Parts: sequence; structure tokens; C-alpha cells
Amino acid sequence: MVHTRYELRLRAPIARTLLDVIRTRFDHVTAPGADGTVLIVEDIDQASLRALLTLLWDTGHEVLSFEEMNHGRRV
Repeated sequence: MVHTRYELRLRAPIARTLLDVIRTRFDHVTAPGADGTVLIVEDIDQASLRALLTLLWDTGHEVLSFEEMNHGRRV
């Protein structure tokens, strides 16, 4: 199994309550930046990724960039 990681950069910080919801719905989600504008999601399937993007858009978050990384390399 290939270890896949997605990095999503948001225009504005993500609310703590929304981050809690995301962490409840999806495993292996981190927000490494202090400002909460980056989400890193690991080992997620395409349907779950789409659900995450829809949730972000539905809550008014603008996704500036979306990158897939395999073994630390950008794809």
C-alpha cells in the first residue's frame, strides 16, 4: 500500500470547532500551522477526500492549493 498524504492550504484559518468535526469524521488529520490554514490528511480514499473538500467549501473555506504527496515527494 502506498502511503499518500494530501496537503490543503486554505485562505483563512479554520475554526477550532470545524477542525474537531473534521478530525472526528476523518482519521489522520493535522493542522501543523499555528494559524490553522494548512490541513494535512493521510491515507484517505477519494470519496472521503471529496467529502472533506465539500465540507470545507460548504463552511465557506477557500482552498488555495491542494497537493498530493507520496513518500514525502509532491506528485
